[in-house]
Amino acid sequence: MKTVSWIKITAVLLVAFPLVSCVGTQKSQTSQPEPVEQTEQTVSVKKLDKKYDTLLFSAFTIQPEFAKDYPEAAQTLQKSMLTALQEEKMFKKVAATPENTSTKGNTLLITADITNMRIVSDSARIWGGGFAGSSGIELDLKLIDAVTGKVVRSEKMSSWNNAWAASWSFGSSDHSLLNDMGKILARYVVDSMPKK
Repeated sequence: MKTVSWIKITAVLLVAFPLVSCVGTQKSQTSQPEPVEQTEQTVSVKKLDKKYDTLLFSAFTIQPEFAKDYPEAAQTLQKSMLTALQEEKMFKKVAATPENTSTKGNTLLITADITNMRIVSDSARIWGGGFAGSSGIELDLKLIDAVTGKVVRSEKMSSWNNAWAASWSFGSSDHSLLNDMGKILARYVVDSMPKK
């Protein structure tokens, strides 16, 4: 009798789990904000007042409460963005810059501060799947005219993955979060540049 009960319970769970997974996916897609990478399709990026041909990066930062868990996050994000902008081949120079470097001409300083971050661990993703939650990042991006020191653009940016999709990809979007966000930020800067 007990064996029959366990068979029934197991059968019900096997049928119910895919249904719950589908419901969870739908809920995640509608309740979470659209990722930043969707902006190209949904909203045009406002152009800057002038075109910059040199991009210099001040060291990216991360809030202390997240720095202890993700000590390399700011550097990884900066490197990803810098590399993506170099690959665009539309600027004379794209480089990290030491503090107090004198600048001239059409130079844009780029800085970012990570204000919130969560990357689901491998073990949590394996054992919890979609129930382990989403990985994501939120940051403040600033674009500063190097000559005037004026902040020409200040944006709050974020990207959070779909927890259920991440579980089906064995956490690949958890691992690629910083690299993907760096590319999103690079695309934002490119799209912000006026044609002339």
